[in-house]
Amino acid sequence: MPQESFDERLIWLLQVSRNMLATRDLDRLLALITDAFIEASEADRGFLLLRDRETGKLVQRVARTADGKNVTESEARISTVANRVAKEKKPVFATDTAAQDDLAARRSIDELRLKMMVCVPLSIETETLGVIYADGKTSLDKVFTNTNRRTLEMLADHAAAAIENARMFERATNDPLTGLPNNSYFILQLSKAMREASTDSAAGILLLDVDAFKRVNMAAGAEAGDRALVDIASTLQDVARADGLVARYGSDKFAILLPPEQGTSIVVRLRDVAERARAAVATKSYHGVQLSVSIGGVTYPGPAATSAPDLVALADDQLARARARGPGEVEIG
Repeated sequence: MPQESFDERLIWLLQVSRNMLATRDLDRLLALITDAFIEASEADRGFLLLRDRETGKLVQRVARTADGKNVTESEARISTVANRVAKEKKPVFATDTAAQDDLAARRSIDELRLKMMVCVPLSIETETLGVIYADGKTSLDKVFTNTNRRTLEMLADHAAAAIENARMFERATNDPLTGLPNNSYFILQLSKAMREASTDSAAGILLLDVDAFKRVNMAAGAEAGDRALVDIASTLQDVARADGLVARYGSDKFAILLPPEQGTSIVVRLRDVAERARAAVATKSYHGVQLSVSIGGVTYPGPAATSAPDLVALADDQLARARARGPGEVEIG
């Protein structure tokens, strides 16, 4: 980012902050933060590390260059500065290593043959979430002025708040057992898909009920049942990841959303995903119990549904028809 007045930087920061707060997907958010930090510091690359709440260790989540390419190798050499910044909650700015009194910063920057380096904590009121780090090998005609430092520190503060918001959203909308989105998030995404759907580009959903699942719990206990659900969730994600959204909708019920797509019949898409899901689960056996899934599906526009819960209820009706015919059946209307 070229030299600008503080007011100009505040306007830029406001725009970036709005984008960060509007981004609920944590991985996308971390990439956005890293790119913004690289731009603000005029660095060649950036690293974002988050603290693991169980181990307390910093874990590298993003490593990117200024042109948006991922840095594939881990940079263990930045850990000296990163760990200290996270512990002391104080940023480090370095442009002239010969004049640095900070030996940790000086050692790291000298080893990497850099001209500049900055590392700022990502802190909220109660804890330090991690750090954001950037460095460069090109000479700069400036040092980190007060304006530059304040911009980077404010960016880190806004980024930390956005990360915590995204984590809270993730906890509220993810199933803690399987890691899949839960029914609340599924309804949100279904509502969005219904708004975007048309007669030329229809959406569809599938509800999948694991047949005779209680027999697994009876045969081997609740923990074995939980492991089976995690395995089934992973299997369904592998089957439908490229097609749409997979969610856990109930204790032993899953849902798949196929968003609007031009050029392919939604009924054909639903039947294809349903058949692949049915076949994949049919290969699973847990403690002597052979499992299967009954599947019901509906399209939109199509049935007389005006809301996402209405459409799910219609899919549930189709699921009931499938189950009435026996385990492992599919009914799409």
